Amino acid sequence: MMDESPTPEQFAGQYGVPVAEAREYLTLAAELDERERRCLADILAAVDGPVVELGAGAGEFTRELLARYLKPGQRLYALERLETVARKLRETIGDGRLEVLVSDSRRVPLPDGAAALVISRVALHDFVSDDGDIAAALRDCVRVLMPGGVFLVYDKVTDGFADVERESAEGRMERINVQLAALEGKRCWGLHRLRHYHELLLRLGLDGIRHEVLPRPDRPGYVADLKRRLDQARPGYVKSWGEGVHAVLDSFLAEVDGLPNRALPLAMVWGRKQVRG
Repeated sequence: MMDESPTPEQFAGQYGVPVAEAREYLTLAAELDERERRCLADILAAVDGPVVELGAGAGEFTRELLARYLKPGQRLYALERLETVARKLRETIGDGRLEVLVSDSRRVPLPDGAAALVISRVALHDFVSDDGDIAAALRDCVRVLMPGGVFLVYDKVTDGFADVERESAEGRMERINVQLAALEGKRCWGLHRLRHYHELLLRLGLDGIRHEVLPRPDRPGYVADLKRRLDQARPGYVKSWGEGVHAVLDSFLAEVDGLPNRALPLAMVWGRKQVRG
């Protein structure tokens, strides 16, 4: 992450946990960050053309791409579907290599073969659509890849869990997004196993698929912090999805205290667009 890490004492105070637990967690988190950086650096080192980021949001990863991985003069197209969010990205990131596009993955406003790499970071499991067809939603991203270009998905996976919703508070929490999408008659892709991401890239016609799994440390104080954040977010959720939100959140809160605090692993899965003779 680009932000400076808190000290163990700061972390312990913020999340109400012992300093020793905070210190151990921060050490493991730093090791995870280093593994992530090495993997991304290896992949992007071989990419010289423009990069497309899907779902830029607040721009945390956008900044990281620009600061750590892109070369001088290498173009970054950050896709963000909300105009207000896109405008803030333009206003807060002053880098001439960046162009923010108001769009989603279904309609990428770039010509065929314009990008050397398309990357999605911890976003696909939250993807919402009318039909839930994630492959259809990503085909236009493959269209804008040049032959031999790389498509990289980086997301949470449920490998290592028999029943992720019973074995992980985080796993149970992720069902909230599926339930909220259902309130408006839509489908959220949700959590999947590593093999499902492999199958997705195969459906998109990509070759040479590889992966790297990054286990995450369990975060002390996760459940209490999550409950606090959901309580703060409830009014906004109701405004967006209606009164049905209360049943979704109340069901989760009734269960979460009895669930283990096991973090979901992350997986990078990538492949190349075929070069046709």
